[in-house]
Amino acid sequence: MLLKAIKDRYSVRKFKDKKIETDKLKIILEAARLAPSARNLQDWHFVVISDETKRTRLTEICKGQQFVSSAPITIAVCAGNTDYFT
Repeated sequence: MLLKAIKDRYSVRKFKDKKIETDKLKIILEAARLAPSARNLQDWHFVVISDETKRTRLTEICKGQQFVSSAPITIAVCAGNTDYFT
């Protein structure tokens, strides 16, 4: 089952211009928060970006990848203690 999921995965690059329901977004963020991490540090923060201007500015930071700003929201994952992993 896992191998099939890996083989069948794909990256979405086109998004519908449809608002994401708050309760669904909360479920997504809760699943991300509960994801395992090294030593259970969970040293990350999730930033939900719905403002179109800010998402457009993210395209520049993401080396011009237009799909970053074409979704109705973008979730930026920010790591806190990157020195721990170097």
